[in-house]
Amino acid sequence: MRSRIATAALFAALCLPLTACTSPETTGPLLGAAGPQARPAERAVPDALRFAAKTVDGSDFDTASLAGKPVLLWFYGATCAECPAQAFETAALADRHLGRVHVVAVAGPGAGAGLQGFAAPAAGGPLTHLADAQHALRDRFRAAGVNTYVLLDEDGEDVYRGSGADTGSLDRELAALVGED
Repeated sequence: MRSRIATAALFAALCLPLTACTSPETTGPLLGAAGPQARPAERAVPDALRFAAKTVDGSDFDTASLAGKPVLLWFYGATCAECPAQAFETAALADRHLGRVHVVAVAGPGAGAGLQGFAAPAAGGPLTHLADAQHALRDRFRAAGVNTYVLLDEDGEDVYRGSGADTGSLDRELAALVGED
């Protein structure tokens, strides 16, 4: 009988600290190796990313979801002969910088459902394709026309703009912006 009581007491003594650590009612500061840490604050949405947009399928797009990381906008159009091939390069850029950069394709007038089938990153899932039937986004970001890239840093500042023909310098700019070697 004594051994059962001793075993139960030992078991309770070992389990008590475990249950105290996993209490769902913890409301104090987060604790880490360096002591108390602040809870993560929501990232402010830069003015450049405060606009209304719809995807090519007509759904509302929450532009605030782009806050906190650099944003690469690729503008393409229905009459652009180079854009289907450029869609593959845009998807490759999204793959190379997955998780560090938001890549968004912007379909001009007449692009319909866009180049969604072409621009499908292997690792990152489908790209977001925004509809820009009235050129509101092209004008807002001062894109020169179709097959144009505009890169914004995490604060919404314009740091690069160029044509799809020069993705080498864009890739270097992206790598520098996110601290890749």
